[in-house]
Amino acid sequence: MFYPCKEYPVNYCVSQTIHGDLSAKVYLDMPETTCISFASRYVNEEFTEFDEYVQASLEDFLNLHNGLYNVNISNTLGKELTLEAPEVVSDELIELSSSSYLLQVMYPFGVVNFIFELKK
Repeated sequence: MFYPCKEYPVNYCVSQTIHGDLSAKVYLDMPETTCISFASRYVNEEFTEFDEYVQASLEDFLNLHNGLYNVNISNTLGKELTLEAPEVVSDELIELSSSSYLLQVMYPFGVVNFIFELKK
């Protein structure tokens, strides 16, 4: 279930901006221990500490899925979207627009938070 979200306290967060007719900023956030487990499963390699490989895996995950979204929008609606490079969010609290939504996904290893900030 999506929840409206006006601000969000950051754990470890990466974000990526999508530009075009359907512009948005997508955030992926979770505690560092969850990052390690998530990245291990994503790349099918066992990580034991939060390091640059875990961080790069999260950025790659976000970039891959946003890229697939862009391709699907292009194929189904004929709209071209572009992506900025993923970036780490260093703010402790994200201030979001009124068109922002939080989706929490619960896994056995922790909760992964997706935040979708829709742009006009």
